[in-house]
Amino acid sequence: MRVIHATVSRVKPGRQNDAVGMAVEAGKLLTRHGAETCRLFVAGPAGEASGTQVLVAEFASSEAWGIWSDELEKDHETELLMERVSREDSPVVIESQGLGAQLLDRPTDKRGRIVEAYMSRVTPGRLEDAMGLANDVFEFVETNGAVNGQLMVQMLAGSQTDLLLATWELPDMRTLGRIGDLYMSDAKGLEIMARVTGADSPITTVSSGVYTEIPI
Repeated sequence: MRVIHATVSRVKPGRQNDAVGMAVEAGKLLTRHGAETCRLFVAGPAGEASGTQVLVAEFASSEAWGIWSDELEKDHETELLMERVSREDSPVVIESQGLGAQLLDRPTDKRGRIVEAYMSRVTPGRLEDAMGLANDVFEFVETNGAVNGQLMVQMLAGSQTDLLLATWELPDMRTLGRIGDLYMSDAKGLEIMARVTGADSPITTVSSGVYTEIPI
């Protein structure tokens, strides 16, 4: 069961370059101690999350994440970085941290520059139906240019614990927009929209957003 660790931060005005530089440092530190990959995203249209940065570290399992966490605690460089993050002159303010555990075993080798993300609450007793709906959504968007559809359940995430997080990646915003048009014109897209928004839907959408990767 793959796991992601996500750190959400708000960049202070005029400090974008400094924030990215700090993320580069953090990414090197996190991968050195066992994170398989580390990626940085900035939120575009995402409601109240717009403008935030998300640093994502990926692990093969929850135990791998636990080993990584233990190793980080022993590293003095981690202490120094966290001290800099918490200082008044830090370029960022950390808003939240949480874990996501993979629910569907799907390929993860393909990547895109743009990530579309949907957070939802499962109707009690309907997890299996929610997973089936997510899989159908992934097949639809991947048929039309997206890659790497993933479904996670959030853990250790405060008020967002147990919410589902569905994501897929795209090469550009044009592809994202074209898929959006298909939800209103394509028979399969209309069917999915009816299932998501219908009275018998297995989920209730909580939030959504578009995130652009910043190479680090």
